Amino acid sequence: MKLFIYAGIIVAGLSLGGCASLFPPKAETPVVRYGEAAPNGKEFITLFPAGAPLPVIATVDGTLLERKVSAAMQVALKRDVYLYREWLSFDGKNWLSSRDAVGGEFLVELPGVKDGKNPGAMSAEFNLK
Repeated sequence: MKLFIYAGIIVAGLSLGGCASLFPPKAETPVVRYGEAAPNGKEFITLFPAGAPLPVIATVDGTLLERKVSAAMQVALKRDVYLYREWLSFDGKNWLSSRDAVGGEFLVELPGVKDGKNPGAMSAEFNLK
């Protein structure tokens, strides 16, 4: 059994807090590189630099399972990505709705469904539109 869920951008585990802004950031909005401290209580743009390692933690958990299992991975982007709420830019100047710039899908396959012995699978795919 396959379950497909179409997604905008995550950066996987990239979490965007708060309500989505109706407008892209102002020119004076500070840019914070991923991994650096964000300004306290101020709006900011997050820069995910091309080639920089970005940690992702995959977790399988639930009341049906005996124990929670997690695996740490690192991904890297092919190009710089700037994020501000629901807005995305590749140069920090020209902004698009993240839904208009990036698409993808998530796949979950249960163990044994194909041939009675295959492992389960989970994958995430992110593509430029």
